[in-house]
Amino acid sequence: MRAATRFEIKYRITPEKAEQIRAWIGRYMEPDAHGEGGSAKYPVHSLYLDSADWRIYRETRNGNFSRFKLRARTYAFAPNAPVFLEVKARDGEAMRKSRGEVDRIDAVRILEGGMPRNRGDSAIENFRTHMDRYRAYPRTWVTYQRFAYVGGERGLVRITFDSDIACAPPTVGLTQPDRWYPLDEVKGVVVLELKYNGSYPAWVADTVRRFDLERRSMSKYRYAVEVMEGLDVRRSMEPMGGSRMGS
Repeated sequence: MRAATRFEIKYRITPEKAEQIRAWIGRYMEPDAHGEGGSAKYPVHSLYLDSADWRIYRETRNGNFSRFKLRARTYAFAPNAPVFLEVKARDGEAMRKSRGEVDRIDAVRILEGGMPRNRGDSAIENFRTHMDRYRAYPRTWVTYQRFAYVGGERGLVRITFDSDIACAPPTVGLTQPDRWYPLDEVKGVVVLELKYNGSYPAWVADTVRRFDLERRSMSKYRYAVEVMEGLDVRRSMEPMGGSRMGS
């Protein structure tokens, strides 16, 4: 299975500058109609997996050139909301993501170490391969509000604005956490992500110059783990359903 390669650059900006940029790029881009009523705004909830010794976290914190994230993503906590099992791998700024859709029942089964019902989905098989290789299991939720826009030739440029980033310990059955903990590292900050295939149009470079954007690394998962550790919550994270994963 091969996933498309994209490049990803991140910036940290103020909410005021985010509003200015969103107004500016409106002449070049359209809302990514995943939000309610076709709007650009929607919530994102990701349950990240890791090994018992936090190997994925450590590779992220150390800035390894080649690394990956393993997560189950959903956009609502409703029982009928789909779940997307993702492997997001990167080499420097080059990113490849495989993504397979399952229903909530199947997602819980897989996260507890069971086999998926659809054994022919290469993205799901890729997720399980990484999960088994690292003996990974759910470690922390990350949530945020996202504004997303697409543009450029064939929609190959995507710009997102993430805010209100928070985390929580994993929950049984992919249910909504009772409490979210803000990430102090980005409190009051909007994370802008520029994603593109190949090279981006001149207007993107003009936007970066016009708003004096300075790239800066940003891993929501890394900071979420550190928040959990500071609250002495991280040590209590155990495999869902008492599964063998991470044992």
